Amino acid sequence: MFIDIWGKKIWYEVYGAEHSGTLLYLHGGPGASCLDFVDQARALGEKRRVILFDQLGVMRSDAIAEDESYGMEYQIEMVEEMRKLLGIEKWSILGHSYGGMLAVLYASTYPNAIQKVILDCPSLWFEDSARSTAEYLSAHIDSLNDEQARKLCEKIKIAEYENPTDVVWDLSNLLCYVTDMELRFYLHSISVEEYEKSMDTADIADEMWGKGERHLTKLLEAGPAPNGAAQKKVLMTDDLLPLIPKITAPMLLINGKYDPVCTKNQTAYILNNAQHVTQAVFENSAHYPRLEEAEKYTDTVLRFLEEAL
Repeated sequence: MFIDIWGKKIWYEVYGAEHSGTLLYLHGGPGASCLDFVDQARALGEKRRVILFDQLGVMRSDAIAEDESYGMEYQIEMVEEMRKLLGIEKWSILGHSYGGMLAVLYASTYPNAIQKVILDCPSLWFEDSARSTAEYLSAHIDSLNDEQARKLCEKIKIAEYENPTDVVWDLSNLLCYVTDMELRFYLHSISVEEYEKSMDTADIADEMWGKGERHLTKLLEAGPAPNGAAQKKVLMTDDLLPLIPKITAPMLLINGKYDPVCTKNQTAYILNNAQHVTQAVFENSAHYPRLEEAEKYTDTVLRFLEEAL
């Protein structure tokens, strides 16, 4: 179903509507949709109200016009407007990958709207995540005997970029060389086929898949902000780790042992600087513990949410 936010149609779904406590899921990508969280939403919905949505410019939500200004601040303002429209006083938020950036930005901007924060394999500093991912892919890239791919991989591992936007496109191009699809999707204990089966795409039209590219491009542009400010204050290439100490809500950090995206550097910073943090390591997962160790994931999240504040 859709909710209208400032004239934009945003697709959202509610599971466990009869429950009072609410968990909002913020998907990653950017542009990846909430499709692959539905199974977890059903499981978590046994005890919590769970809200999923496709961010503006993604999949079932309205597309972003070519001349339209859009950015992370606008994303979190839409989240806050959604909370108000749905009549929710406070909710917990769960951000996966890039969604972790949104969760941190939202929780530090609207602390009074937050009960608890869950960071699921978050990337809070893209350049650091890119370096780690290049290391993760390095042996595979070497095995391809493609000098251009090898040089690109080495370039990213050094990651001394004057323009941080370039590392996003370099990593995207590097992933195009990867022929091992489990590596390409950052999977460890499940196959790509199993990953794809986790998503019900029966009602997804072909043109919906292509929206995400503009969504990503807009998040990389440093231009006028949608709220009329002279300049966007936050870009997805920024290091958002310094926001961690400002978050007062209890926090759960979920790590997949083999995940290249949430790096050791980022994990250590979160654990050393968050005010109230618990860590859960999934020993048989990479970037998708919710799929690779689904029952443990459900139990871990519910246990954290049920703990007294």
